[in-house]
Amino acid sequence: MRRVYAAALLTLMLWAATPIANKIAIASIDAATAGMLRSAIAGVVCAALAWWWKLPWPAEWPQRVWLLISSVASFAAWPLLLSMGLALTTASHAALLIATIPIFTGLMAAIVERTRPTLPWMLGVAIALAGTFALILVRTGGAPDTASSLAGDSVIFVGVIACAAGYVAGGRLAPTIGTVATTFWGLGIAALVLTPVIAARWPHTDWAAVGLGPWAAIGYMALFSSLVGYLAWFWALGRGGIARISAWQLGQPVLTVILAALVLGERLTVPLMVAGAAVIAGTALTQRRERR
Repeated sequence: MRRVYAAALLTLMLWAATPIANKIAIASIDAATAGMLRSAIAGVVCAALAWWWKLPWPAEWPQRVWLLISSVASFAAWPLLLSMGLALTTASHAALLIATIPIFTGLMAAIVERTRPTLPWMLGVAIALAGTFALILVRTGGAPDTASSLAGDSVIFVGVIACAAGYVAGGRLAPTIGTVATTFWGLGIAALVLTPVIAARWPHTDWAAVGLGPWAAIGYMALFSSLVGYLAWFWALGRGGIARISAWQLGQPVLTVILAALVLGERLTVPLMVAGAAVIAGTALTQRRERR
């Protein structure tokens, strides 16, 4: 299980920096376009490699449905909605909403697999959610308490639901055709879906004014957030269990808040740090049974 936990930790670190990179990108690039470019660029590369390497394609229709759900939800809808929401709120505030992804992932997995989450998992989730709610209540990320901020939070929350559904679908499919095939074909399908939308949104950005920083941020999201991150995540989900591994993502908002303070200058206060400690403690508790 050490390799599974290492893959989950790697993904955690890569995705923690994603809202920061996204904020940098949308400073010069239309938010919807920036979110879609992340998956489209990675998807073109992945589709070509999947065809060249002759990666397995789902043989049965139920498996193809899992692939379609994973592709549209995780690789298309989630990056798009996250980027659009970040245009209206802060990276720190978005991180608080991202903290709920493991909750919905675990609940969806329990429904699909017809299982009941264990008591340690539920207790750990409760503690982590308490920390998350505390973070939201103190509102120290700098997000104004306005209709615009609320709209941004709502858009990201819808993306969270889509992301959780994609995780479950990807985790269900990965043991059948492999993690690489699940990720590469999923990104390829997402690129096919997103390309016409990107073309329609292209005039909304003054591309001559886009500097090196935003392009580097897009490159980071395409290579590390989308490609490397999803490869490691689906591999961990497929081998470590969806409900158990998804709980690791509860620690991601803490890292994001710290990065937002260091890179974007968003406020980092004592209440924020205390609530973040609760998130980490809850995540650790969800792993207690497995360590035993």
